[in-house]
Amino acid sequence: MPLFQSSQNPRVLRGGAVLTMNADNQCLDAADIRIVGQKIDAIGPAGTLAQPGDDVIDCTNTLVIPGLVNTHTHACAGMFRGLTEDLPRDYWRNAYGVPNQERFAQEDYLLSTRASCLELLLNGVTCIADRWGDMAAISPVIDASGMRAVVGHTLTDSMRPAEWSAVDGLIERWGTAASNRISFGLAPHAPDTCSDALLRECADRAQALGCRVFIHLAQSGFEVAKLRDRGYDGVVACMQQNGLANPQTVAAHCIYLSPEEINSWGQHRMSIAHCPASNLKIEARTVPIHRLLGHAAIGLGTDWAASDNAMDMLAEARLAALIGKHLADDPSALPVHTMLRMATIEGARALGLDGTIGSVEVGKHADLVVLDLEPLEANPRHDLAANLLYAMSTRCVRDVLVDGVLLVAAGKPVLEDLPQLKRELARRQPVWQARHETALLL
Repeated sequence: MPLFQSSQNPRVLRGGAVLTMNADNQCLDAADIRIVGQKIDAIGPAGTLAQPGDDVIDCTNTLVIPGLVNTHTHACAGMFRGLTEDLPRDYWRNAYGVPNQERFAQEDYLLSTRASCLELLLNGVTCIADRWGDMAAISPVIDASGMRAVVGHTLTDSMRPAEWSAVDGLIERWGTAASNRISFGLAPHAPDTCSDALLRECADRAQALGCRVFIHLAQSGFEVAKLRDRGYDGVVACMQQNGLANPQTVAAHCIYLSPEEINSWGQHRMSIAHCPASNLKIEARTVPIHRLLGHAAIGLGTDWAASDNAMDMLAEARLAALIGKHLADDPSALPVHTMLRMATIEGARALGLDGTIGSVEVGKHADLVVLDLEPLEANPRHDLAANLLYAMSTRCVRDVLVDGVLLVAAGKPVLEDLPQLKRELARRQPVWQARHETALLL
């Protein structure tokens, strides 16, 4: 089958349980899902949809879910996993980076992107919102993985002129349409590293293009202090003043919001990319999402491997649920379906893709994950949704499809040569380690 071409024949996922994530959170005990081209064409009782010539995948004893949506990540930074452990907050005061980061070459970032995309797919993640500098080089690697992504080239003018030429090239290459498997969004770094003029230009361009704006917001006390020095009464005031306080903005982190900013969030409804593992690890705090539910689209993100070593959205959802209950002082807060929706349809809504992906419904693109229900951790099957959130792991991921294309089959990558990739990573490991160790000696 040619690369990324959907099956020439319709494909049927036969007989699996289906967690639809539709408006009613419907769970089907046993169903067929028929895929024609890139989209779900029909959903019906088990054993009823396959026609002669269809490609049938037996999904008995499996759970089919929408592909997981990671609303904030940096795939190219996977190589930094394990390089910044147990550091104080002050370590991140001047910049978010690992020692000697500037010595890592483009080839390192591209290999890291390739490995991260495969890891994400093997973990059941079918869509990411990814941002970094040099996205012109990185985005084709993401594209080659077969996964869905909204990509952004990081913009800042605190240390160098904003790279609008790179942005224009990415818009021309990928476009901003939600139906594109790879699409583009604007990515100003953060309000403290971007001037008001740059933030306003991003707002104006986003309105003209109809695209999302991705920004780190209220991720540190230092950021908030810098904005107060610029005359703003907090981060939201800066966003409002510069035209970015609206649902088209996806604000990552939001852990240093004031109580007043949280209480008034529904007035602007900026979308939120909630990254609890990263936030807890480098700042020892997180956002009380129970107070923001219903006031904005809230998705989940794994951030980068220097602060959240994993790329595991099931673990992220579980952590978000448990720490969220703790912050709410209410064990009934953040129920199972609310958290699973954050990992799927609400994440898609934050990215402006909820009309395209995020639920198992007729007409949606076939971004689907098939989970094996045979492992002990998936049983007994009293409540499959609860099992998925609180017991099952990425070990259960069996098959992964994006736009109807099978990218993971029986737990193995279809397009990538995993043993070869592991060998390439092993060859680079000593180089990466030497650069880090050299930095620590300086």
